[in-house]
Amino acid sequence: MNEEKFWLCVWGMVLAFLVVLVLCITFNAHWKRDKWEKAVSNGADPMVVSCALNDIAGGADAAICAILAQGRK
Repeated sequence: MNEEKFWLCVWGMVLAFLVVLVLCITFNAHWKRDKWEKAVSNGADPMVVSCALNDIAGGADAAICAILAQGRK
């Protein structure tokens, strides 16, 4: 009985962690989408706004944002 309670508690904590993680990701995505929609509706370039809101570490997206940044100067 004691071992069953232990595993129930462990799996409950894992499930709670996963639920909190999914909620944080969802709220962050909603916040970014809301900011993007407001900026674009006010006349901003959608690609520039995407580059400003997203944390791009590398790859093709970073190259596109670098090209856009050079064209703005």
